[in-house]
Formats: sequence, structure tokens, C-alpha cells
Amino acid sequence: MGKTSQSIIEKIHERSNKRPIPYNHRRKIIEDTQNCRYLTERPIDIPNKYNKVFASSWVTQDTVIVGTKCNKLLEINVLNGLKREVPLLRSPVPREVPDNSAGIHSIAINPSKTFLATGGHNVNDLALYTLPDYEPYAVGEFHHNWLFGVSWINDFVLCTGSKDGLVCIWTILDVQGFSNYEPSCGLYRKTPLEIVSNHDIDRIRDIHYSPACKKLASIGYGKERDEAVISLLDVNNVMAHRVVQLPQMRENMAVSGHDTMPVFAVGSLDHLMLVDDRDPATVDLTSAKLPDPAQGVRSLSFQGDIITVGACRTSLMFYDVRKRDYITDHLRSPIRRQLQYGFVADNYDFHQHRPTSLTLGKSFIHSIMTHCYDDSGLRLFAAGGPLTLELVGNYAAIWE
Repeated sequence: MGKTSQSIIEKIHERSNKRPIPYNHRRKIIEDTQNCRYLTERPIDIPNKYNKVFASSWVTQDTVIVGTKCNKLLEINVLNGLKREVPLLRSPVPREVPDNSAGIHSIAINPSKTFLATGGHNVNDLALYTLPDYEPYAVGEFHHNWLFGVSWINDFVLCTGSKDGLVCIWTILDVQGFSNYEPSCGLYRKTPLEIVSNHDIDRIRDIHYSPACKKLASIGYGKERDEAVISLLDVNNVMAHRVVQLPQMRENMAVSGHDTMPVFAVGSLDHLMLVDDRDPATVDLTSAKLPDPAQGVRSLSFQGDIITVGACRTSLMFYDVRKRDYITDHLRSPIRRQLQYGFVADNYDFHQHRPTSLTLGKSFIHSIMTHCYDDSGLRLFAAGGPLTLELVGNYAAIWE
């Protein structure tokens, strides 16, 4: 039988567990470990007019869909570089659009890959498309502030979380009273099946549904005082949920869940936190400092027991849940994959000055604001842009 391809995570394990070798051969392996030659960066060109990639998802084996801060949906073919912009969905009923557009912060595809959920032209709205052709299907109207998170429960039901502090549960099915077809525009207008108002949470920053425990995790900030919390909601009984105060309060921006265990990861400015919900009586919280101070986690994902961490300071890192430690090289240093590419426009006036492409190591540092593995686990798409609000730019690459 032919040798099967290794996933990125398997290769990282293999390299990180190798014993030290004789000195006269050591230089090559040090270079392999520090530069991660087994994980190479292939830049993806995104036109300069698109500012900061906030969200992403693989649609097919060769295409990725991304959402940007400038409120655009862009499909990218990672093989030939072809791109097409997907029109945003507008409600057939005129609604006030927030002055300060937050952009598209979340993209989610249902398990059968027949529907895509994301934000709409109005950044408070939910937009639903049919796949693979991005045919407009429905606009979900209810949230009163920016849509920050979207997560599917199954092929027909999904959840959203918003800066308004609410979690909404929706269905793509044509349920009377919750769905109204508008023939003039060929769209359904939908309202939530269930609205979960958690009095302990003021702003929701991200959400993630875990099939392992059938719970929806949402991270946000408390109403009474500026504290960071995680809410674990039983989607089969919305009255049953836990709200746990997180030990790290600064910049909790991302949450993800283990594939088979009721364990969630939350990223903050200085720490990676694990929330273990396996004990019905209590929630176990552990916290691991990031290798570099104030590195800032912006994206998280699980591949088995390995958490991939996308950070603010140009790096990808990997954390082993079983060992409760970062995966290291043979020198016991956490493996960091440093970004080498990216685009940043002129810092003062994007419209009056000529944008320039540049490699990093200068004054501009990109953040990995989103990342996702393809179905095979052989390719990792990572994207983002400059963290500073005033800077315009983008970053995207395939790591393989």
C-alpha cells in the first residue's frame, strides 16, 4: 500500500518528538524546527482594496470564502488565484445601517455543505446562501448590534451571537411564523426560533457549538462589572446554562471546542484558557501563558487534541491539550511559525498615497485573525491584517 499523506498536526508531532542528533547534522534540523520547513507559507494575493480578513471557511477542496473588515465577501481559488466577490444580502425592508461598519466577523458552513451563514449588508443581520453557487436564500433580522459569531448546530439549525448580548437560534426551514418569503427579491425574511437573553452577559464576542456536549459556548463581558465570562448553553434546554467567570479579562476574542470532548479553548491577550465541562458539578478552568507577553490570541481551532493558535504578533502556535503545554522543538522552545508576507497601505492616507506590498520585519506587524484547516488536514488557510485600527492592509496564505 502507498504511504498516506500526513496532516499538518501529525508532522508537527513527528518533528517535535524527534531526539537530538549529532552536532555535525544538527544545523539542518535546527533550521527545520525554527523555520518549520515542513510547514511552508505560500502567500495568497488579495487585492489592496480589501482591508483585514476577519473570517474564513473552506468551501471546496480548492476554494476559500473570506469576510473582511470593509464588509466584503470574497471567494478565493487557492490553486489558480482566481477571485470573485459575493454580493451581500440586503433586507427587502429598508433598515438603518450602523454608521460604523464592523465588517464580517464570522462565516460558517453547515455539515452537508449546502448552506453558508455569515453577516449581511447590514452588519447586524444574518445572511444565508445556498452552496455551491452562493444563491441568496434568507436574511435573518433581529440583532440590534454587530453580528460577531455564527455556528451551526446541525444541517438545519444555527446560532448567532451579537454585541447586543443576545444569542439567537434560527432554522433554514420554512417554519410558519418564523419565515416569510418575499417574492419581489427572492429571499426569505427570518426571525429567530429562540432568543436567549443572558442577564450576566452584556457583549458577546464569539460563539462555538460543540457536538461533543451539545452545548453552545459564548464568550463576552459581564453587565455588572467589566469581567470576562463564558456561557455554556444546552441547546436542547435553553434554560439550562452555566456562566463562568474567566480568570483572564483582557481581550477575550476567540473560542473553539474539542471535536469529541466537552472542552473549550478561549484566547485572551496573554493567555490560552481551557474550559473543561466534563464534570456536571463544576467547570475546570486552566490557563497557559502565551510564549510572548501581550501576544494576543485572535483565532483558535482544534484538530484532535491539538489547538492551533493564531496570534497578533505574526505567529502560529500549537498547544497539546493532553500535555497541557505548547508543542516545542528539541530545544524546548515553543514552535512559532512567523509570517513573512503581507500588505499594508500608507499609514496616513490610503486614498492619496500609493499602497505598497512589503515583507514583515519592518514597522508593520500582521495578526492572524482567522484560520481554518481543509477537510484533509493537509492545508491550513490563515489570514488577517494589521492590528492597528488606522492601518489598512491584509494578509493571506496557505500553510502546507
